Amino acid sequence: MIKINRSLLVFCALSTLQAQQERNQITLDAVASEARALIEQPARTPEALPQELQSLNYDQYREIRFRPSEALWWNTDSKFRVEFFHPGHLFNDQVKIYEASDTHAQEIPFMKNAFDYGNSGYDPGFFTKPKAYSGIRVKYPVNKQDVYDELIVFLGSSYFRALGAGQDFGLSLRGLSMNTIGDQEDFPRFTKLWLKKPQADSKRLTVFALLEGEKVTGAYRFDIRPQGITQIDVHARLFFRDGGASEVGIAPLTSMFVHGENSNRTSITDWRPEVHDSDGMLVHANNEWTWFPIENLPGQTIQRLPTAKLRGFGLLQRDRDFRNYKDLEANYQRRPSAWIEPIGKWSTGEVVLYTFGTDTEATDNVTAFWKPDIDASIQDSAEFAYRITLQTKDPTHELAKVLETRVGQRTLDSTARTVIIEFSRPESIELDEIDGLSVGFEYGGAEAIEAPIIQYNEPEDRIRVFANFKTAQGRQPESPYKMSAQLLREGHQVSERWNYTWKH
Repeated sequence: MIKINRSLLVFCALSTLQAQQERNQITLDAVASEARALIEQPARTPEALPQELQSLNYDQYREIRFRPSEALWWNTDSKFRVEFFHPGHLFNDQVKIYEASDTHAQEIPFMKNAFDYGNSGYDPGFFTKPKAYSGIRVKYPVNKQDVYDELIVFLGSSYFRALGAGQDFGLSLRGLSMNTIGDQEDFPRFTKLWLKKPQADSKRLTVFALLEGEKVTGAYRFDIRPQGITQIDVHARLFFRDGGASEVGIAPLTSMFVHGENSNRTSITDWRPEVHDSDGMLVHANNEWTWFPIENLPGQTIQRLPTAKLRGFGLLQRDRDFRNYKDLEANYQRRPSAWIEPIGKWSTGEVVLYTFGTDTEATDNVTAFWKPDIDASIQDSAEFAYRITLQTKDPTHELAKVLETRVGQRTLDSTARTVIIEFSRPESIELDEIDGLSVGFEYGGAEAIEAPIIQYNEPEDRIRVFANFKTAQGRQPESPYKMSAQLLREGHQVSERWNYTWKH
């Protein structure tokens, strides 16, 4: 009888598996194969982080600093450099990170010597160290050729943030949202990241990611191109369990709005005129451009725009005037806008804008995403591709843009309200044509006092629309009035459609 050394067999099997992994060519199909295998199993629970790291407070966690000399590709000719985040505080995910070439993939092990622990109180030589990093920070000469700026950060669940030239971090991007407007939101997470090593002269970085959630798994490819404005092409292949397809939100954006020019000024004690990372959602669909001003309303507010043909949507920071913020540290006028454009043909669906009330700028209370019309019991994978553009200018069109929204008490009439909409005056509208414009105005259930009025705002070269209305007696306070307005010339639209939710 031949005696089998089982330990040797296990070692050989593991060695073969490791060699296969090292020779593995990382593509979207390869990551999707892993995602497809995972969807056939129960959802995996993330491995708990050592308690010593979970218990770090904000200040302690900030004391853990990555050493720039340990960055991936720092000593190569590539203009991309990758730094790593230490797990701890709020960032409890441990993400496996790999460097990939055209033929091989190699895991990047966690190295405690890559960090300066300062006065954090955490000693990796004494406490249990984590098994992996929690995320990555990619640096690139975004603004100056000899300065490595933050380009993109992957950190926390499926969140990532990116910057273009002259921008400061503001809104966040996400790989996927699940059940955002339901009873209990799920936060799928990236559990693996593969960094494709760029050529020395490459101006593109490719990152692959494996997504895992309670009802979804997925494979992602991110092609990141810094070119003044930063563009990210996203290709995603998703697999669902337990009806998860009905909860999915594609290309989600998350932002913050505390107050702006449209806010109720009597309740604001902040010394700054406005505080927000984004001031509106713009949608290009159904042969129209629609602008949704954001407001910080009590409770939850959901706005939906059904789309037969979606061309683009995004959360924008349209107000770029420092005088409207006055904050020398936050620099809200430099927060990027994020514009999503489908790549290929998307199905019908709806763009959703979800907000909830907040009294602090530390809370992201704005989410926008596209909800596709797909069967909740879908058996095959669902694939989506889109481009994200981070910029400070708006997407280009020739219509009049909504620049400001203001709502307040009607002058000398405490029982009525006035809404004022400031539109830009595009070159296509001559001064002598303004008197011939009309406005289609929907009051959303409020009582119109008189027909809305159009005026030329000469000091600012704008077209102003104002309307007076009264609210219904006995209406529930939380019940919103969903209003809309659009400038027309001989019945044809010459402006964005203004969609506004107001609560009395």
